[in-house]
Order: sequence, then C-alpha cells, then structure tokens
Amino acid sequence: MLLRATPTEEQAKDVDFSLVVGELFTLVVYAQLVLENAKLLGERAADPDLVDQIFDVLVRDFSRHAVDLYTKPAGTAAQMDYALKLVRKPVHDAARYERVWGKVHALKDAYEMNP
Repeated sequence: MLLRATPTEEQAKDVDFSLVVGELFTLVVYAQLVLENAKLLGERAADPDLVDQIFDVLVRDFSRHAVDLYTKPAGTAAQMDYALKLVRKPVHDAARYERVWGKVHALKDAYEMNP
C-alpha cells in the first residue's frame, strides 16, 4: 500500500491516520517474530496450536485496523481499496481453541505474585 498509495504530506501529519498505519506494521513485525521464535524453539517448545491461536488474534487485530484505516476521512480511494484487501477472517478451529484454553487453564494458581 505504501508504494502504490503513498500517504500524502497532509496524511503524514495526521496523527490519527499515522497511528493506524503504524498499528498495521507493528502487527506484521510481531507476526514475523512469533514465526521466527517458533521455528527456533521447534514444536516441543512452541506448540503449533498456540502459534495458530496467536495468529487467530493477530489476523483479527490486523483486520480491525485495516477497517479503521478504510474509514479514515483522510484516506484516498486507492488507500481505501488497499485497506479492504487487507481484511481477512481467521480460520476458526474450536478444537484448537479448547486445547490451548485447557493448557492455559491448567496453569491457574501455578504462579503467585510477590507481595
């Protein structure tokens, strides 16, 4: 989007517009870090279910920010077009969610904060 529908000078000064674009790029970086770390740790340490569930959240967040970008009054027609192309629905897997939740719930009361 930034190559073909580059923000104008006015948009670059618009904090609200810039923050949404920044959110999108931040999520891409986080996703890359999750994947790199999962590869380094291997499946024994980085449970594929957990990685998939993290991406479920990242995809929903990314789509939410893309819709937010689409609705910005300062957006051009080309930027709005690109923003809509970024919206995706994550693959829902109820069994995966339950497996991850079960592991998380099993940690209940396993940790205690220092007083």
